[in-house]
Formats: sequence, C-alpha cells, structure tokens
Amino acid sequence: MTDTQLDSAFTLVVPSCDFYSDTWPYFFHFLFKYWPDVPTPVYIVANHLSYDDPRVHTIKVGDDRQWGDNLRAALPHVRGDVWLMLLDDFFLNRPVVSQEVQAAVQQFRQRQACYLGIDHFSVQGTPVPESTWHAILPEPPCVGLNATIWSASQLRAVAAAPGMNIWQAENRSKQLARESPEGHYYIGPEGKALLTYQESIKGLFWKPSTLEFFKRENVPLSASPRPCPPQGKDFVSKLIRSWKKRSFRSWLRRRSEKTARAGGGTVKPLNIHA
Repeated sequence: MTDTQLDSAFTLVVPSCDFYSDTWPYFFHFLFKYWPDVPTPVYIVANHLSYDDPRVHTIKVGDDRQWGDNLRAALPHVRGDVWLMLLDDFFLNRPVVSQEVQAAVQQFRQRQACYLGIDHFSVQGTPVPESTWHAILPEPPCVGLNATIWSASQLRAVAAAPGMNIWQAENRSKQLARESPEGHYYIGPEGKALLTYQESIKGLFWKPSTLEFFKRENVPLSASPRPCPPQGKDFVSKLIRSWKKRSFRSWLRRRSEKTARAGGGTVKPLNIHA
C-alpha cells in the first residue's frame, strides 16, 4: 500500500447477533448494491451462524449475551485501527462514494480523531475550520452508534463495560465523550452525509416504510419471517402487536437454541439480481 492508501484505509464492522440474521441477506444486498467497491472483507459479528459470501468474514462469539459483550468478544478479531461501524438493520438506500469516505478517514487520521458520526446531524456544534465537520459540545454530545467511524481503541473503550445492551452502550459512548470530548466529531448541518440508509426495524418488527422501500427496490420479503403488524393505536392493533412480538421472540429463541445445538449454520444471500 502507498502512504495515501494507508491513510484512507478502514474496516467495516457490522455488530449483529443470530437473532437478527434474517436481516443479513437484505443488509448485504443493499450494501453491495449501493457500495460495490466497499473495502472487503466486511466483518459481521454473530453467535453460531455465518453469512455465505466470500466478501464477508463472520466472527462467531458463541452464545448470545448482551450487545456490548458480543461486540467486545469480536473486536480482537477485527483488523486495522480505524473502523466504520454500521448497524445490521440499516440498509443503504443511495450510492456511497468511496473516495469521500476515504477522504474522511484520511482527515480522521490526520486529526487523531477517535469518533466521527458520518450520517448527518442538524445540531450546531463547534465548526472545524476548512471542513464540514463539527467538534462535539459536551451537551448534548452528538455521539451515537448508527453509522460511525471509530478509532479501534475508542470503540474498545466503549465496549469495555460488561452487560450493556445497545442503548446502554450508546449512553456509555456519550459519557466517554462528555468526559473527554477531544477527538469527537460529526458531520455538521451544512455537510453531506457519507452514507444514507433505511432504518428498517422498530420494536422487533419491520417498519411500514421498510416494506415500501423493499417494494420500490423490487426486493421480495421472502428471506425473513419478521412480521409487520398493524400500526394503529386502537386496542386490537396493540393486542396484535403484543401477541406477534411474544410469538416472534419465542420463535427466535427456539431457532437460536436449535442452531447452537447443531453447531452453527449458514445464512444465504438473496437470490435476486443486484
């Protein structure tokens, strides 16, 4: 690699678990459709399952624990010192320009940054000269987990506390930013997001907007049993959602236990043209 290539190098990490493996075919379909030259291998965190694509490296961490515990167990197996993290239910919906991401990574390294939010924040922070970046303010700290670039050491620090679910991990990342804000940045209101996405799941269910997105993209919802129940606030709709959530969670648990007993399994890509 040349010095420029090293400066712009990064690794894409997808923190997931077997409970969300039904999202993987969709996630990777849209990832490779809208970012065909994404640096590979892409790393995905799983429990016992693996994803069947030579561009994807599955890190199996064993039985599912909390989100932060799974991530902490996986991170020693991820190469590189700058990581781009994207959650498993965030499906790219527009082309990603690799040169723009690489330029951001290069600036990230030059500034010895530890965090960069790469989607978009409308909150005004402290503008960075000659950049669309903003340095975060202590309150509110514009730090999250949706679509982000991290120094490996900072993400390890976030995942260091045991027993964290994803919301607790996000709160920990905010707290670390409050305690030591230097090196934390995000793309400001005047900037352009490095990537955009369809946030696809809410409360275990497909969001109605996700089904509309699939329809526009001509992607059949055949690789997932995940429901999309009625969204009304009436008693019947709430009752249906509650029942479906319990039954789907139970199905996920049984499937996970079966996979663990079998010693693993493979998730296949979508059988459609990109």
